Amino acid sequence: MKNLKKVLLAFAMLFVVVLTTACSGSKTATKTFVRENNGVKTTLTYTYNESDDKVIKQTTVNEGVYANIPNLKTKEAVKAVLDPIAEKYQGIKGIKESIDYQEDKFVETLEVDYENLDYEKAKTIMGESFQDPKKVRVSMKKTEDSLTKAGYTVK
Repeated sequence: MKNLKKVLLAFAMLFVVVLTTACSGSKTATKTFVRENNGVKTTLTYTYNESDDKVIKQTTVNEGVYANIPNLKTKEAVKAVLDPIAEKYQGIKGIKESIDYQEDKFVETLEVDYENLDYEKAKTIMGESFQDPKKVRVSMKKTEDSLTKAGYTVK
């Protein structure tokens, strides 16, 4: 009986340790930024770990009314510009991109999962300044500073 109590106590202690360790993980949060430019409203939402200030996911939603977009003005003209760009994002692990062409406007959604991103393929469309998020931490604080300097407002 004493041995059974000791075993149960050991399991109970182990359970408490596992439970407290699991619950003390880093907390994720989101921040959203908005800017309107040249007839397109851009909403950026970042998911990040608060404890280490690391961005783990970015979602960009671009909404534009065709008639308000300079030099394009029509659904067909907008499609001719956006479709070739959107095609480049397809098939890259960690990136989801879609465009919903509606009657009078479009809504483009681009999601980048930094934790599962195929960096080698992504850098071809993200540009040479884009760094591997597995090697370089994307800071939420630095991102927020640069976005507010670029005219985005926190939502």
